[in-house]
Amino acid sequence: MSAHRRSRLPIHPSRLKLRARRGAATLDYVLLLAIVLPMAAFVLWASPRIMNLVYEMTCVLISWPFM
Repeated sequence: MSAHRRSRLPIHPSRLKLRARRGAATLDYVLLLAIVLPMAAFVLWASPRIMNLVYEMTCVLISWPFM
């Protein structure tokens, strides 16, 4: 079989999946390190303040009719 004829053969579907996933693990690590971890750190840093503000707002809404 010549090289020209060999290049026109159809590509097996399993090989297409391998080509489509090439480099996906690197993108997963970048997503984790650059987006998810900083977001989690911000949420852990801000959550006590947010919970305190929600508690204060709830107290104001409950006590407001009695003032």
